[in-house]
Amino acid sequence: MAAELNVRIDDQRHTLLPGQALTFGRDASCTVRLDATDLGISRTAGRVYHDGGWQVTNLSRKRTLHLVDAYGFATPLPVAAAGWPSSSRAVDHPHTTVLVAGQAWTYALVLTPAAAPEQPTVPAPVDPHSTRNQMAALTPRQRAVLVAMARGYLRPYPHYDPRPRTYNEVAERLGLTRTQVVRRVERVREQLVAAGVLGLEGEGDARRPLCEWLLAMRVIGAADLDRPADPDPAHDGADAP
Repeated sequence: MAAELNVRIDDQRHTLLPGQALTFGRDASCTVRLDATDLGISRTAGRVYHDGGWQVTNLSRKRTLHLVDAYGFATPLPVAAAGWPSSSRAVDHPHTTVLVAGQAWTYALVLTPAAAPEQPTVPAPVDPHSTRNQMAALTPRQRAVLVAMARGYLRPYPHYDPRPRTYNEVAERLGLTRTQVVRRVERVREQLVAAGVLGLEGEGDARRPLCEWLLAMRVIGAADLDRPADPDPAHDGADAP
């Protein structure tokens, strides 16, 4: 028989059996109701359920969830959209923490299987021809800027900070001008929009969805923190990407 799952948030405890599900968000209909006044949380942010193994799925149309494994490494669990990875993830660690980042607070749900997890059925990506394979490899200069911008996402929990750095902060860190940073980021964003990734189009600030897509698709990761800060910023050319 499949193992039960224990869910803990603050002083609340829930035990789920296969066939049961748990929802969380700020709506009164959720099994776990988070702060109803925090509009940074979706009404129904996510669901924990069993489908060949325990899974977490993002039910929000706007807000990303963040899953932390037993080693402290976090990965965004994005909204479901064409060109993005699946919005469901298996609970395949002894302890998995789901972070729900609101405006007032970041809430943490700790998921603990009562026994060693089964081999779960992991949902297939939304797009079998991943846009990750349709984009050209990042240049070292592009990667340096994107890693600096996503630096908070790459730090292990509890130092994980799911907020992209500003263009000015990235420029100061790498010894570049703000214009150089913006142009490198925009080059990558335009490339992904052309490849069919939604949520990055338009003239608005796309730093957050860009960081979270790159992280969820594992285009950049924690290992990038060990790379040199910037390859030869003094010779950036007219605007080398």
